[in-house]
Amino acid sequence: MRRNSKFHLIILILLCFTCCNSNRNIPEDSWIKIRVDPTMELFCTIHRLANTGQDATNELPNYIDEIEDYFEPFRNHRAVKLAHKLWETHRINVSALTTLIVYLNEPPELIAKNKLNPLPPELDSRWTVDIIPELINAAGEFSKDTKFMQFFDQQQQLYDRSVNNLYNSLKNENMLGWFKSYFGHVPDNYTIIIGMQNGFGNYGASISQRDGTKEFFSIIGAHSPFFWSDVPRFSSSWLIPIVTHEFCHPYINPLVTKHSERLKESGEIIFSYHEAKLAKIGCLYWNHMMNEYIVRACVIRYFQAREDNKAVDRQIRLDEKHGFIGIRGLADIFDEYESDRDKYPSIDAFMPQIAIYFDNYTESLQSGI
Repeated sequence: MRRNSKFHLIILILLCFTCCNSNRNIPEDSWIKIRVDPTMELFCTIHRLANTGQDATNELPNYIDEIEDYFEPFRNHRAVKLAHKLWETHRINVSALTTLIVYLNEPPELIAKNKLNPLPPELDSRWTVDIIPELINAAGEFSKDTKFMQFFDQQQQLYDRSVNNLYNSLKNENMLGWFKSYFGHVPDNYTIIIGMQNGFGNYGASISQRDGTKEFFSIIGAHSPFFWSDVPRFSSSWLIPIVTHEFCHPYINPLVTKHSERLKESGEIIFSYHEAKLAKIGCLYWNHMMNEYIVRACVIRYFQAREDNKAVDRQIRLDEKHGFIGIRGLADIFDEYESDRDKYPSIDAFMPQIAIYFDNYTESLQSGI
């Protein structure tokens, strides 16, 4: 009995400590803007009910159980059926959804922050102008029919504690200086969205506002909850690489699209050699692979700038494991970019050198070197 009493006392102390910490507020002048986004949770809920087998993680089991219990009566809703159909016809999964979600205001209205026809360049290439209005309309109906915002508001304590946990893991990291020097500009609006249903899935997205300004988003999956609660934890050792990675995507993805004609031939060949491994992490097309290759090389350069050799080696091993076999060589050529910024004022100016690297890598694959 005495042991159990001591154990329960420890748990009570830890719970009190966690609850006290959950009341901290993020400073208003912090560069880090973090939130749980209702639009993200809405579309993830619809996608979960669609039961496509894609991205349906269960890392916060209590939270997921509440979602499935509350929304089970709506499993045959028009929005759910449409989500299933769009997976079958367009392979629309959470990675594609995130690029649209950040363009939409809160449910149930889901008003777009800018025109979606013609398609903004930031949207995933799987989107087409004809499917977006129907999906937004159906999702808005789902939100109203289910009283989604009522469910969302009931979870606010969990969301607040999750936000504060992430903030405390990242608050001492100064990324913006590196982003500004490496990419030439830093947008005013950096936002981290915690994907409460995304598990280990992480994504990057951006939008262009009507006034021409851009917003960058990093969607971080919630997982590794404390054993006495469902509040996710965010260790700096894995959080910093992920945030850096996802904030690189909005810089790099448009450049891959811009230079796609030059990159396509080598990209398709390289993709064919490593398709099985790449597909496991959601790289379904050659241009997805190119986005990932260049972003991952930039993350390696970030840790090299910090002289964190252990992190560099860890990133390279992980990238090679996931099918990016040429990542070390690609990261190495960025020496030229960093040492001659007069010649290469931006990554865009350096893209021809990146294309040459991929040409040479393709030749080595084909020759078996």
